[in-house]
Amino acid sequence: MNEAELAALADAIVAEVRGARGAGRGARSRGPGAVPHPSPLAPRSSRHEPVRSPTAAVQRAADFVDHTLLKAEATRVDLVKLCAEARQHHFAAVCVNPQWVELCAKQLDGTDVDVACVVGFPLGATTSRNKAAEAAEAVDLGAQEIDMVAALGRIKGGEWAYVEDDVRAVVEAARPALVKVIIESALLTREEIVQAAALAKEAGAHFVKTSTGFHAAGGASLEAVRLMKLTVGDALGVKAAGGVRDCATALAMLGAGANRIGTSSGVGMVTCLGPGPLPLAELLKNPQAHAHGCTSGSCGTAGGGAAQPY
Repeated sequence: MNEAELAALADAIVAEVRGARGAGRGARSRGPGAVPHPSPLAPRSSRHEPVRSPTAAVQRAADFVDHTLLKAEATRVDLVKLCAEARQHHFAAVCVNPQWVELCAKQLDGTDVDVACVVGFPLGATTSRNKAAEAAEAVDLGAQEIDMVAALGRIKGGEWAYVEDDVRAVVEAARPALVKVIIESALLTREEIVQAAALAKEAGAHFVKTSTGFHAAGGASLEAVRLMKLTVGDALGVKAAGGVRDCATALAMLGAGANRIGTSSGVGMVTCLGPGPLPLAELLKNPQAHAHGCTSGSCGTAGGGAAQPY
């Protein structure tokens, strides 16, 4: 399928779900007096800077990084270190499991670093009610961002109304937090990626995200990021996560349309690319060339290949 056909498919699946629900569903689901969601390219609140776009006027490597630690065996000491690194480099966010949200919120209080919490992680197979409750608790504990795993089995089964309801339940429970929807793109066909991203947008999410980084199918790919960006346009952000472990790959993902990079390798990226504004236009033209001049010696060849866990 070409880009026009994929865009038409996204429109068709949204129209199909809308039609199945009836004309009044949108107003009923949001409810009177509901708080509208901010654009991912506009300020989220008084303490937040705008979500960075590769075309923004000022870009630093750290502006795009969600500094991530999701291993089950991570300890309090590990999380304190994660937050210290995030404070030092001014990353966009730390991304952690629910049990560590309160600790991270305290560690990052008064900084420009958000706390992002995963929900329904890593399978996306719990009920919508449980995901919503998990998201609400995380926000109460100090999370400003929620990275939820979509209902992957329902995506593969074509149960699109369920997929939308699942996302919407978390979006509404997490207000005013920003919500990213993980669709596990390596598991999906091109058509399913487009459909899932379109319904995340329809359900009020702020980002679509490629991967958990823990699925055997793999993580982020350039094709998936391009498809997701094509589908959501500038209305939502795109987060590339899973296997993005060096600067060259991260730059390639930004060039494909990503606004955020989920990685445990952010410190190395900032060490390599530096703390100041990037010559991003030049770097995005040929991200592979960066590897040859990498000051840290840690960069490989870009291309979004086989993903590895965070």
